[in-house]
Amino acid sequence: MRKLFILILGILFLSLNLKGSVLLTDSLIDKFIPHDQILDSIKKMETLRVNAPSESLQLGKRVIELARKSEDPSLVGLAEKSQAVSYYYQAVFDSSLIHYERAIAEFDKAGKKIDIGKIYNNEGVIYRRTLRSELALESYLKAQEIYREFNYKEGIASTYLNIGGVYYFLKNFEKAEENFLLSLSLFENLEQGSKYVKVIMNLGALYMVVGEFDKASPYLNQADILCEKYNVNPRDRGDVILNLGELAFLHKEYEKSLEYYKRSEQIRKDINDYWGLPKNYLFTATCLTAMGRYDEALEMLNKSEQICIEYKLVDDLQKCYLQKWIIFEKKGDFKHAFKFIKQQYQITDSIDIQNRSDKLQELKVTQFLDLKEKELAIKNLALSRKNILILSLIVFFLLASVSVLFFLRSRSYRNKLQTLSLEQKVRLSQMNPHFLFNSLTVIQDFILCNENDKAFNYMSKLTGLVRSVLENSTHEYISMREELDILSAYVDLQNLRFDNAVTYRFDIDSEIDLDEVYIPPMLAQPIIENALVHGELRNNPNAEIKICLLKNEENRRIDFTVEDNGIGVFNATHHKGDHRSMATEIIKDRVRIYNYYSKNKLSVVVTDLKTLNEDLHGTRVCFSVPIIKN
Repeated sequence: MRKLFILILGILFLSLNLKGSVLLTDSLIDKFIPHDQILDSIKKMETLRVNAPSESLQLGKRVIELARKSEDPSLVGLAEKSQAVSYYYQAVFDSSLIHYERAIAEFDKAGKKIDIGKIYNNEGVIYRRTLRSELALESYLKAQEIYREFNYKEGIASTYLNIGGVYYFLKNFEKAEENFLLSLSLFENLEQGSKYVKVIMNLGALYMVVGEFDKASPYLNQADILCEKYNVNPRDRGDVILNLGELAFLHKEYEKSLEYYKRSEQIRKDINDYWGLPKNYLFTATCLTAMGRYDEALEMLNKSEQICIEYKLVDDLQKCYLQKWIIFEKKGDFKHAFKFIKQQYQITDSIDIQNRSDKLQELKVTQFLDLKEKELAIKNLALSRKNILILSLIVFFLLASVSVLFFLRSRSYRNKLQTLSLEQKVRLSQMNPHFLFNSLTVIQDFILCNENDKAFNYMSKLTGLVRSVLENSTHEYISMREELDILSAYVDLQNLRFDNAVTYRFDIDSEIDLDEVYIPPMLAQPIIENALVHGELRNNPNAEIKICLLKNEENRRIDFTVEDNGIGVFNATHHKGDHRSMATEIIKDRVRIYNYYSKNKLSVVVTDLKTLNEDLHGTRVCFSVPIIKN
């Protein structure tokens, strides 16, 4: 009996030990995860990015969870960085930036400053692709500062390359060349063949843009040869071939150019490069347009437009609409041409708004990342109620600070626009001082020459015009007939001053009721003033101004076109040098203020007719206003 009791105790002791071992193993299995397993998973993420992007992102989430259980900040930072790259490949840039910021926090804990520098470099690439050049330059300079601290030459060379890319985008080609050459001098002594090829390609592209084709051709051809030698990644290889196609296009070797573009397109399709494909289609369409193959060009532009809209590639979408406008202009389909030039200008306006809100967006992203980091800290450290209360107060303070800053910036911007509006009303209430001075001088000459009838006629027309301008300056809208009467009176007065009269005519859609349709006053007068003064119509014996009004039922707008046969906007700009046209300033201010207060945006499109046909000369100015009835 005693032996049986001892045996039972032994079995119970053994079972408790085994149970404790099992429990201990289960509790530690998540904590002691092999680093090699996590590193292998990160490598698998990299292989899935191109062909299975969704699987790569799902795997990335699991890898981040495992890495955090390991409590190794360097491993967590690596996992977060890898997930950021996966989002970048899918053009989900906001999520990519969030994971990059988390990776920076982890690498900072681990004391890995070089890795922090690499992330700043990658963030700069995102800012550059989303047209935030100032933030891109700031990120690259942060990375360069860290690299210099550790004499990391490969990193320094990369930042010179990227900084040169920013200056290239900003069209500061001198600064771009300086940074590219600095990058090239460093990469020549480093075993970084693929990046060396990228610098050579960028130099070739730069010289091509500035028109130095003799310099561009050797660089681009060398880059093409070295792509095979150094096994350059497909994305950069596609860029090299695309630039070679552009160089052939500039030499008007169109068939050769199309061959390069087709090769580049196939490379980008193979790697699902949705960032590069729209540019490829756009370049192909430009070449087909030059060859007169308009329908094929439009097919390419439709492909480009579809990808741009899906991935929000605003800059390429703007160029796409501009090229469509050119094609429809050449085909004589002015209705569609006007549609796409309006869309292009709307995107331009949205880019300007985005640039003005960069700082505010930066604050929002920073705040969002801070909140996420605080939430993570609460979960991992199991903060007490007191700490949670303190954290809530901090978050509230941050939100209040950002809200106050946003309110102050908005109020300042509104005050500025109100000031501009008052200034504009003052401008509308006075005629161009040069015009008034010249008119009074003409009247004086008539009187001195005893031509009293002419002086009386001129004075009568002048007083009528000034009275109309003063009366209309107090109204937000006037009838279309009143606007056209002012234009006629203005041109008639100008004709009385000179022997060489300018012919003008109105082509008005029969469906437009001039007494019922209302528009903002004095929109077209500054345009006609520019045509007379800067278009040098006085030197043209066949000077003519055509004013066309069409009713656009689809968009409920009036399309307004003013066309002259002067010297053209390009020659006028070249002749006037630094001189600033008061009429031009009035047009810009009126469009800016009108668009701020109105949901129906107004855009002014100025076209030098010589760009449409070498045999033509003059300027065409188009704008449209919403149909507003009395």
